[in-house]
Amino acid sequence: MSLGARLQTVTKFVPHGSVIADIGTDHGYLPIELVKTGRCCKAIAGDVNEGPYLAAKRSVRNASLMNKIDIRLGSGLEILQPNEVDIAIFCGMGGNLMVQLLQDCPEIVNSLKGLILQPQQGFTALRKYLYSIDWHIEDEAIAKEDGRIYQIIYAKPGKQALPTELELEIGPVLNRTRPILFKEMIAEFIAKANRSLNGMAKSETAKNTAHYHQLQTYVKALEELL
Repeated sequence: MSLGARLQTVTKFVPHGSVIADIGTDHGYLPIELVKTGRCCKAIAGDVNEGPYLAAKRSVRNASLMNKIDIRLGSGLEILQPNEVDIAIFCGMGGNLMVQLLQDCPEIVNSLKGLILQPQQGFTALRKYLYSIDWHIEDEAIAKEDGRIYQIIYAKPGKQALPTELELEIGPVLNRTRPILFKEMIAEFIAKANRSLNGMAKSETAKNTAHYHQLQTYVKALEELL
């Protein structure tokens, strides 16, 4: 078993010696890697669906790590008790779903030292929510796997100024550090927005909407980053 570039990038944000919870663990590969490499001393892996839950149990048993990785069936952070883990990891789900799962368990969120998040979409909503609960983006990275670009967010408690609307979408740290895949990510955002503009341009009514003009402004702002 080896992790792809996406999850390998996630592991780099895990503080050494921490206890983590992998929410939506699927096969349990991430916590297995973290414990086997010594980055984590203990892990909890949870999934809301029985299939992935059972698959994770098999993976952990095959890795002989049942004494260090606890597999739990349940939704989001509901599988945890306050102060049970240091870091919660959410990978491979939408940003809006992540927000909902965080909202469902504020007492757990308040007990965490950090969140590592890899949203598939809904970037703005997720980042905006983190700042609304007095968390902030500590670090970010971009990974590319199977031709797809992924954003990884490391958030910590502590109030900071809300980034700009554009930075909430593309990442305030990414915008500042401009990693190697940054321009490729921006090009993808531009292409997606242009597809929407091209579709709307076929209708005079759509072309006269505020949304159409907002998209045009958004594309121009993105193009300035290339």
